[in-house]
Amino acid sequence: MRCQFTVIRYLTLPIDPSVCRLPFFDFQRRAFPIYLTPSVTESLNRKSPLRFCDSMYSTLVYLVFSQLAVGGLLSMLAVPLEAGKRFFRFCALACLVFLLLALWAGPFPLLTPTADASRVPPLPRLLLAVSALIGFGYLLAVVAERKKPQKPLLAAAGVVGAAGLVTDGFFSCEACSPVAAGALTAASYLISALFLGSVIFAMILGHWYLVVPALHIRPLRILTQLMLGATLAKVMLTALTLWVFWAYGDTQLRETLQSFRGLGGLFLWVRLLFGLLGPLIVGFMVWQTVKIHSTQSATGLLYVATIFVLIGECVSGYILYTTGIPV
Repeated sequence: MRCQFTVIRYLTLPIDPSVCRLPFFDFQRRAFPIYLTPSVTESLNRKSPLRFCDSMYSTLVYLVFSQLAVGGLLSMLAVPLEAGKRFFRFCALACLVFLLLALWAGPFPLLTPTADASRVPPLPRLLLAVSALIGFGYLLAVVAERKKPQKPLLAAAGVVGAAGLVTDGFFSCEACSPVAAGALTAASYLISALFLGSVIFAMILGHWYLVVPALHIRPLRILTQLMLGATLAKVMLTALTLWVFWAYGDTQLRETLQSFRGLGGLFLWVRLLFGLLGPLIVGFMVWQTVKIHSTQSATGLLYVATIFVLIGECVSGYILYTTGIPV
């Protein structure tokens, strides 16, 4: 069964296992329903609200940083070596730090937050660790200026990391309803990685045109196209996910989707407006500035897109953690 998560401002009440309610916070001293997954309900009944929030924050750290690292590794493949040693050294070091932060925070099955460590599937953890190890080898090749093995190492790190995200998506929803939830979650992880990586690393690349003025516009154009493609793919995947969960989900899952029509859908609307519509509009504006080779204007717009994407992906992770719907 899914339980109703009642949100109330400045009011502290005990958890009632019979109705599975937990008080939390609202802006208007009003309660609104958010239907939780059974595992999250179990976590709320077994843990204090503080422990629940700690688990949720760890999940968000894992999701955002693992996807950003893998997306960054894949996005760097579009940048030619002419960008210079310092660019690739900085980006490789950033990806390595992001992966280590993700491994420190997780991974664990998002929809079973009370699972013991022995029940955590080892494959996603192993693949992300291998990706970090290969990324470290790539960083050493960049520092040593060994150009020949750089692209193969970078591609291997990105592919292995992507495989880790995909397998984690399947493992997170291996017992979910509907049956396609695992595939939709895995696709959501991969597209979000390309989404985060293309936007943020395109913004970093835009700064590098000040360092290397002779750098061709083609790398920034490719990353902009990747950002637009990932945004459109995310929009279509979100629409498909909502339809599949509504058409093939159980009764409780439909109640969750129905709750999105009221105040319970506040987070969903924030995700759609800031995480999808905003980046899509800004992405087309970036594309127009890139076509006229205005890299400084494109970089400024990419700052805005970065803020939108980070807000959207954090809210998306929260919705996934509390409802099990990968939007």
